[in-house]
Amino acid sequence: MASNAKAITGALTSGVSFQTGEFRYDVTTDRWWWSDEVYRMHGFEPGEVVPTTAMILAHKHPDDRERYAGALTSTSLLGGTFASVHRILDAQGTERVLATVGDAHPSGPGVRVTEITGHFVDITAAVRLLAADEATRQIRQADERRAVIDQAMGVTAARTGVTVEEAFDLLRGASMRSNVKLRTLAERVVANAHQATPSTELLTDLVRPVEEEPEAAPTADR
Repeated sequence: MASNAKAITGALTSGVSFQTGEFRYDVTTDRWWWSDEVYRMHGFEPGEVVPTTAMILAHKHPDDRERYAGALTSTSLLGGTFASVHRILDAQGTERVLATVGDAHPSGPGVRVTEITGHFVDITAAVRLLAADEATRQIRQADERRAVIDQAMGVTAARTGVTVEEAFDLLRGASMRSNVKLRTLAERVVANAHQATPSTELLTDLVRPVEEEPEAAPTADR
């Protein structure tokens, strides 16, 4: 999971509408109050269950449960702002992503916290949208990498008279010899091909065979 601040900011600026509900937590009695929306976020009808800390933690994703419990305990003891982005498994077993934002009352140094109030926000749709956007970006980048390598293969094949498959082997070999990433080398080949007077040095290096190491001189028998 991303950091709380980054995840909340990304979700709130995604343009997706989301459900928001209120909560109130009585620290002294360990009792919770949920608005109808929070019940539905957790897969329950309003008033169907009595929310408790144990039940709330039971519905947190196993990988997020300890972090959420730590944030709740810290705010209960020290006050301040309670903020968490975490996954839950609702009553039907569906995974959702919720943001919790609240404030401890009363606030101030040395004051015992008696209550935390705030909101649950279901940001599941926004997180999925952001994840889809990231996946699309990665696919686009992969396509761009393949495209420039394909262009370089075509240039190399046309300039050296080899097949496209052989051109790829030449590019890969030159990449390994020079310790330059294949995409970077491909970009250089394509850029060179677009020059008014393309340099022949780059293509010469591509077709240069790997230099064989000289054989060690035989040692005299003692």
